[in-house]
This record gives sequence, C-alpha cells and structure tokens, in this order.
Amino acid sequence: MQLVCGKATCTQPATLAVQTLSLYVRETIGPSFAAPTGLWQTSGWIRGTWPFFVWGNSPSGLCSLSASLNGQLINTSTSGQDVSSWHQCAAPPISQSVDTSRYGQGALPLTLSTSDAAGVPASLSKTVYIDNSIPTITLSGPVDAPSTAGTQYVSATAGGSPSGIADVVCSVDGGPAQTYSGASAQVPVGGIGSHSVSCYAQDNAVDPSGAHGTSTTATWSLKIGQPTVVGIAFDKLVGLRCHRARVRVKIPGHWITVRRHGKRVKVKTHAHMKVERVMRCHPRTVRRRTVVFVRERRHGHIVKVKRIKFVRVVVPPRLLAKTSRVVHFGRGTTVNGYLGTASGIAIAGHAVQVLTAPDNGGGQFSQAGVVMTAANGTWTAKLPPGPSRIVEAVYGGDPTTEGASSGQVRVVVPAKVKLISVSPPRVAWGGTVRITGRLLGGYLPSGGALVRLRIGQGSTYQTYGVQEHVMGNGRFTTTYTFGAGYAGIHKSFWFQIATLPMGDYPYAPAASGRRSVLVGGHPRAPATRRHHKRHRAKHRKR
Repeated sequence: MQLVCGKATCTQPATLAVQTLSLYVRETIGPSFAAPTGLWQTSGWIRGTWPFFVWGNSPSGLCSLSASLNGQLINTSTSGQDVSSWHQCAAPPISQSVDTSRYGQGALPLTLSTSDAAGVPASLSKTVYIDNSIPTITLSGPVDAPSTAGTQYVSATAGGSPSGIADVVCSVDGGPAQTYSGASAQVPVGGIGSHSVSCYAQDNAVDPSGAHGTSTTATWSLKIGQPTVVGIAFDKLVGLRCHRARVRVKIPGHWITVRRHGKRVKVKTHAHMKVERVMRCHPRTVRRRTVVFVRERRHGHIVKVKRIKFVRVVVPPRLLAKTSRVVHFGRGTTVNGYLGTASGIAIAGHAVQVLTAPDNGGGQFSQAGVVMTAANGTWTAKLPPGPSRIVEAVYGGDPTTEGASSGQVRVVVPAKVKLISVSPPRVAWGGTVRITGRLLGGYLPSGGALVRLRIGQGSTYQTYGVQEHVMGNGRFTTTYTFGAGYAGIHKSFWFQIATLPMGDYPYAPAASGRRSVLVGGHPRAPATRRHHKRHRAKHRKR
C-alpha cells in the first residue's frame, strides 16, 4: 500500500490516521504448466530412461507440483505459504530421470497436478507409449541344398514387441549388413560351400539417443554343394585268361647296417634268387571270319579275287558290372564303386561308408566298413563272411559337395546244410532210421526255418516230408520208417536234407550231402534173445 499527498508544497505537517483497512482479492487466472523438453515432449513409442522437467506458475503462486505415470508418482515438490506477499507460494520445478521400465508397457497416461495459494487445483495429462520389451527373431530355411537348385533363401521372422518391428538386419558370411523393412525378410544365399546367416530385429521403440530395442542375434548355417553320384556293383574283369605260375626272381644285393666287435658297420648283401608265385594273364582271342582281296592272274590279266579268311582277334579286357554275386558259405567278397559329381568329375580321397543288412526283409543296416576313393574316384571294399546281404554305399558329403547314396546290390549266400548222421546204416524192411541234421550260420527266423526231407535211389529222389520250426542252434532230429519188403532183397537208399526258400531267412536254398542206408533182411531179434542164442551156441561148441 502507498499513500501519496496531492499537494505540490506543504507548509504545515499533515497527519493521516488509518484505523482499519480490509482488502479482498479474487484470482481469475488458474495455474499453468510448462514442460519444454524430455518425457513430456515425446511422440511415438519410447523405451529406456528419459529426462523429465516440468514447472508451473500462478498469480498466487504454486504451493504443490506433482507428476505421475500410469498412476504411479514420479515426484512432487511443495512450497510454504507467505501471506505477506502477493506471490505467496513458489513450488520448485521437478527435474529428474524417469526409468520407463518401472511403470508398465503400452499406452500409459502421464499426468501433471498442482494447487496454488488460492486453492485452485489444476491438472494436465497426455498418453505416452512405452515398450521396453526385447524383440524376438527366428530363422528358418534349408540346411543343405544342391548347387543346381539355384539361389537359396533363409526366412527371418521377428515379433514379440508391442510397438511392432521396425526392420530386420541380416548379414551373410560376415559381409555387409542388409536392412529389410518390416517384421520378415527373405535373405538370399548363393555359392558352393558352407554359409552362415546372422540376423537381428529392431522394434519401433527408441531411447533418448535414438537407439531401438534390439533382439539377440540369430544364426543359420546352410551348405550348398555340388550334387554327387555314388555307384556300387560287383565288378568282374572279363576277357583275360589268367593262371598262377612260379617264377625265379633275382634279388639284388643291398646295403645293411650290422654290429661287429661292438661297432655298427655297413655291409652289402649278396644277390640271390627267390621263387615267387605270380598271376600271369593274357588276352582272350577268338576266331573271326574276314573277307580279303588278293590279286591273281587269270587269262593273262591281273584281277582282284575275294577270299574268305579266318584270323584270331584279340578281345580287349573289360569290366562287367553285376548287381548280385553268389558267394560260398563262410567266404567273403569285395564290392566296387565310384564317387563323383553329377557332372562327371571324380572325387578323390573322400570316405565312403559301406552298409550291409541281412536279406531277410528286416532292413537292419550296419556299417561294414569305410573306404577312401582313389584318384579316379573308384573304391573297393571287403565284405566279411556272412549271410545273404543287401549292400549299399553312402557318401556323407563335405563343405562343397552333397551327400549321396547308391543303389543296392545283393550278396547271395547258399545255406550251409549238414546231414550229421543217418543211423543205423543197415536196417531191415519195416525198420526205422534216425536222421540228424543242422543248419549252420545262424539268422534263423523267430518261427523257425523249414527243411525239406528227401529220400532217393540212384539219380531219382522224392520229398517225403518237411521239418518245421528249426531254430536255436539249427540242430534237429527226425525219423523215417521203411515199408515192408522181402527179406532176401537188399536195396540202398540215400537221404538228403535241403532248405526251403523263406523271405525272412537270409540264405539261398541249398542241399546237404547224401548218406546211404542199406535196407534188407529180417528185423534183428531183441537183445535178450540174441544173448540167449549166443550162450547156447557156446555150450554146443563145448
């Protein structure tokens, strides 16, 4: 308040007495807010820690100022009231960093609240979009492809963020990164060899520095190789006639180190002759009919005359490939093959796996061996003795070539059937013989094998029965009873056993050797009667 005298000059002192003064003021302007930077000014999706600054004013002054995010208090400031001044309150600004991850995800309300000295409240709100999630990314595609299939593509798919995916960033074999907009990408991969694709995703939420939410890096391995071909067969060289021969070979002398009188000295051995067994072969020749023209003098003139001439022509050796081979029981064999690219280039020095399975329909393959290819891509593997088998070759591939498997070839092994005994070797008409046999080699079916029982005379025979359910160690016993006949007639019969073809028995049908039985005469007397006859004969001699 100010009191002013309107008189220009005063000659006497003036006195003013004020007894009571009442002043009433009504505020007509409410509080206001200001948040020029930081969290309040954001637009779009955000993440991380953001600066927050807000202040306010009012004619009577702000006594309190507060801010909240998603209903959770960020901070508040207050001021005491000074009634001696028109601006009675002065609440300080709020200035701090706000970690948005503490307040939830999605569209959240950011609210400013205040109250001034006149008791007038005010508030202001806006929506803030917060996404602090970590996006995810997955890769899919081929892991092994032939070079003839063209360019391969690895699919990248991202997600897992409320703000959506801004882009996918991928790199092939550590090369420059390529950015693909959106949540998915098709990454092209080409060239023979092993490749690696690395990708990560970025969502739409940014921090104050502008960095997006980023996923972990996903990788995908892909091999593009040349197609290969694996061949397998039983090769046989035909067109050569070979025989074993013994030759004398001269072994020249050579230097060796020996110890004499405690010292090592070099001496030269004497040359000597050695006999070795070698295989000598020469090409096969055939007699061919050819037509030749000769000159002859006829009636004083030289004329050409056609003549027929037979000459011997050398047949060049050649390899004959077969898909099956018969191998005797208990013997091994060899199988041959080739490994190369589909374009005909041999692959040398690579491993080929040889698998075999008993030919009983079970398909139980196991590894019989691993062989290395020669300079021309060929390979040879030894197969041990065993049953009839299905054989195939498998090439696993390498960083630049594709794996491949061959067709199947078969090793056919006849069964080993042994007729152990036919007893007794002599029987009377109407007598019975006991026949014991065995199937060797194992691999008997769970229900047992079938054995054909034969009886014959001379070159003729007939099957008189089948022994069923031969299992275990393959040994079995059966009997045969002859019919009645004249005692004075003696005949020789032979017995034989043979296997029957069965789909689950991995041996080819085969027959055993023969055993003969002489049939004729009267049946033998019981043992007790023979004993009494011998005893009476002794007494007669006495």
